[in-house]
Amino acid sequence: MNAASLKRHYFIRSYVLLGFCFLLADLAATGKLGYYLAPRMHALAYVTLAILIILTGASFRQAIMGPTQYVCDCADSHGVPHGFWKSAVIYSLFVLPLAMSFFLPDKILGSAVAEKRGLTLAAGEVKREIALTQANANGSSSSGGQGQTEGLPPTPPAVQSKASSAELAGKKPKTEEDIRQMFAEQQFGDFYTSLAVGFYKQPVIQLDDKVFLDGLTTLELYPKQFSGKKLTTMGFVYREQGMAQNQFVTARFSVSCCTADAAVYGLLVESEQGSKLAKDSWVQVTGTLESRTVDDYDTLVLKAEQVKPVKAPKDPYVYYSFDTPQ
Repeated sequence: MNAASLKRHYFIRSYVLLGFCFLLADLAATGKLGYYLAPRMHALAYVTLAILIILTGASFRQAIMGPTQYVCDCADSHGVPHGFWKSAVIYSLFVLPLAMSFFLPDKILGSAVAEKRGLTLAAGEVKREIALTQANANGSSSSGGQGQTEGLPPTPPAVQSKASSAELAGKKPKTEEDIRQMFAEQQFGDFYTSLAVGFYKQPVIQLDDKVFLDGLTTLELYPKQFSGKKLTTMGFVYREQGMAQNQFVTARFSVSCCTADAAVYGLLVESEQGSKLAKDSWVQVTGTLESRTVDDYDTLVLKAEQVKPVKAPKDPYVYYSFDTPQ
């Protein structure tokens, strides 16, 4: 292959690299990087961008200065492709996805993906199993395994008596210590106890982006304690087959690394406006939590009192934080 053909290949490679540099820089500058990567992965994206810039500069330098003559025993394994069609196929593997990234609109995940991934209501089962495992381990060490019900976290006898008498008297905890005792007796750990206490003290529980996943887990761990509490949250409208006309889910996607591992979580809502809401539209819902028992399983439903259309947030996905609430 002559020098002119080699330089042409080098320039094609250089422009492909430059295209990826512009794509990654545009996603970072416009804040759309969060559509594809979790925040903890953004630093790696910036490192990748820096490496791409260096490689692009080196590639253009090679293209401008011309091919370098060298001798090796690699049997031309790193040579350029020969022939028009072979070159077209190889370079199209890079150019086509690059062109699609620039010309197709960025779109957040919605119901179409949720239907394939499956919905987890109230909270992630994995988080719940972790909490239950921790509770059983703590209970085994403290009570020696006596008086426990299989699969359920143990409750110390003294605390159980105190809670039972309070429930019979129809009393609600008034002091912060009483509130903490109400949640701590189930031994799901200090993190969930503190989060539950913070929620319980709020006149209207704010299930916002920062605590959405940890908050859903907390609500699932203590459904009866939060029954009757007011709550406001935001998400996109999602429906599954079998739901009543007045039911929908305020759903959010959680991303651990990138959108390839995205999972959808949500809270079941009942509202007179439910059938009128468009799928994938974003709403802010305020209502009262109601505890229900379905197949011997306690769950919470939000009886909506206000449903307000809103715009999707800049970062539509939610993440576990595990930050101890203040």
